[in-house]
Amino acid sequence: MAVRRFADRYHKLFLPFMLTVVLSRALYSVYLIPVFSGWTLAITVVSFLAFALCEFVNRHHFIGGIVFTLIVFLALGRFIGLVFGRDYGETFQRWFLTGAEQVPTKFNYLLALLISLVPFFAVVVYYFTNVLYRMSFLTLVSLIPCAVYVKVLSEIDNVYICLIAILNVAVLMLDVRSERAKSSTIIGKSASLVSACVFIFVLLTVSSVIPKENDARYYDRFEELFMDSSFTLKLDEDYSRFSDFSGNADDYRNFSNRRMYTVYGDNPPYFKRQTFDYYDFDRDVWYPDQSYSTPVYTDAAWKDSMRMMSLSALRDALAKAGQYESGFPEKYGLERIVSNDSSYFADEVKSVFIQCEQFGAMYFLSPVRVIDVIPYGSIAVPAKFVTRGGVVRTLGARHDEHLTYKVEYLDEFYLRFLWLELGGSDLSAVDEEKMLNELYDILTEHKDPLADNISEFLARRADAAEYARKTKANTAEISDEIRSLAEEITADFRYDYEKANALQNYFVNNGYIYDLNYVSSDTSPEHFLFESRRGSCSDFASAYVLMARAAGLTARYAEGYSPDITSRGGVFVIKDSSSHAYPEVYIENMGWTVYEPTVPSGYNPVIADDSGGLGGPATVDYDLVLAMCIAAGAVLLAALAAVVLYPAVSEQLFLKKAGKAAPSQCAVMLYSRIAEKTVSKIIKKGSNLTPFELCGELERITGCNILPLVLTVERFSYGGMGAEPGEKDKAFECYSSVRSAVSEYLKNKNKKERRIRNASEK
Repeated sequence: MAVRRFADRYHKLFLPFMLTVVLSRALYSVYLIPVFSGWTLAITVVSFLAFALCEFVNRHHFIGGIVFTLIVFLALGRFIGLVFGRDYGETFQRWFLTGAEQVPTKFNYLLALLISLVPFFAVVVYYFTNVLYRMSFLTLVSLIPCAVYVKVLSEIDNVYICLIAILNVAVLMLDVRSERAKSSTIIGKSASLVSACVFIFVLLTVSSVIPKENDARYYDRFEELFMDSSFTLKLDEDYSRFSDFSGNADDYRNFSNRRMYTVYGDNPPYFKRQTFDYYDFDRDVWYPDQSYSTPVYTDAAWKDSMRMMSLSALRDALAKAGQYESGFPEKYGLERIVSNDSSYFADEVKSVFIQCEQFGAMYFLSPVRVIDVIPYGSIAVPAKFVTRGGVVRTLGARHDEHLTYKVEYLDEFYLRFLWLELGGSDLSAVDEEKMLNELYDILTEHKDPLADNISEFLARRADAAEYARKTKANTAEISDEIRSLAEEITADFRYDYEKANALQNYFVNNGYIYDLNYVSSDTSPEHFLFESRRGSCSDFASAYVLMARAAGLTARYAEGYSPDITSRGGVFVIKDSSSHAYPEVYIENMGWTVYEPTVPSGYNPVIADDSGGLGGPATVDYDLVLAMCIAAGAVLLAALAAVVLYPAVSEQLFLKKAGKAAPSQCAVMLYSRIAEKTVSKIIKKGSNLTPFELCGELERITGCNILPLVLTVERFSYGGMGAEPGEKDKAFECYSSVRSAVSEYLKNKNKKERRIRNASEK
């Protein structure tokens, strides 16, 4: 019998419990957690404990509520401790909202889900199936894992979809009739309206807190379907040829988002279209040096040269020189480079594929460390040449507007930071030239083929030195104001890469704002640096190059494109609005290197790191969150007033009004209130009974006798006889006794029902 009673009580919890486990498992599968793992067992255990807690609360309302509240606060505190770090949970948000694509999965993150979303699923499913059945809300909760899959752009396993759907239907078939029949909660329009309002509020609050992307998702698909090429001629004229002056990076203020290229690859770099060498201080624009803009290298010569410019080859050459002549790396402070395993210094050759979207140009997209551009398909391609500024271009004729080509380049990021961290560029320009010459002599003496690599490094060093001499006169025109600022920023640093980083961080940490809509009447770099502190990428890049040169660095101004992320992994687009200006700085033992002084739109300077990298903040609509919280507070106060204050105030107003009425009228008012409101919870349709019928029914149920009040009402209503002043006091006594009796009866009834329920469960 005990087993049967247990089964009768808990059989209906099995399907909701299974639904909770499936929902939680579906969520964990987003982050590639296998089914057969310890996490599945943990989900099952936590779901069971959450259901047990809900059952305890359902049987012991007061104590259960206290225990439930304490557990919620403890779980919330533990959750905050697991996900909040120095970035206030931003890393966890990126992990959760990208499906672990941008941030690797950590034990703490999975544990945070286990103590937050798994109990949430359990409590909500339990409530909407075993306490108050709401099929619509149960369905919405069941869609949460699917919504997360959509958010991270992953395909949900069909097995989870089928299980969730089957369990929802099964719960409906099992519970809907019995719960509606047995539930003590009245399910009506008002209850549905309140539930819907609460759900909508929670939905809006959560949606306002979740970080938003700046670009519309799937916009690239929309563009493919609906955007025409009506801007092609304008783009061809402005973008396909080289310019005599800088400024194209700002032209997108007036253009559309017309697609020019589709890029296929992982994390593509900045692509260069043109470099500029001299600054016109009267017109506030850059213009190129002819010798650095015309073809100098053939495609094959450039490819052979750049392949030798790898940092791994330089590391190997230093190691060999140390073998030939003991103490050579130590002589120039490069021993940490040599002492580390050569496998760490694999200067990776990366590649991306470029698909031209009805756009032909005189140049090919080229990163700063470009090795080669390889056309694909049968389309004829004009001969390719490379300028001294590293721009891959044609001779006059534009390439085909449907061309596809592959760009090979040396990695710009990982090895760069490792090299700098180990002191690979801790040299002055003079020491670098001296070290390279001595290294070349040692390798040549021992007939080591790595001497050819060092020869290329020497050639690039000589070319950079010549570039510095060419721009020396232009550098001398830089204002004392800019020169003083640059010297102040870089005063505490010794090496060129340290100065370059310091200049980059200056813009990040001093309140400069990236604003495409800002157009100043004063376009000078002085106005941007010291007055407006607001501008486009061209303003940032120009100011950076001028300060870098004033600080003694060899720098140049480049214009090109920064690819835009799309909704498809590994696919990027370049539009006219992707135009970007940025500086390139020559760094000892590394060559030309890209820096990024332009701060992101809406950037929070607190998140800048020591290396000068930018970590964008989560885009949270805090104004909407505040407005929602204020609205919620107002609604809560109104609800409390309606539930607590209104009945009390209404009762006092009624008693005051009845006290002012004549004795007979007062008795009628008190009786009407008893029949229509006071006894409504224990006698249905009490107002349809005669006064004597109501009096008898009330005495039978509660033992309260209101005969004096009934007699007064009968005489006045049917006999036309008035009441005596003393009967008014008796009427109030009857009214007060009825209220107390009804309240006591309901209290005892609830206790009795709870004892019976607990006894049957045992």
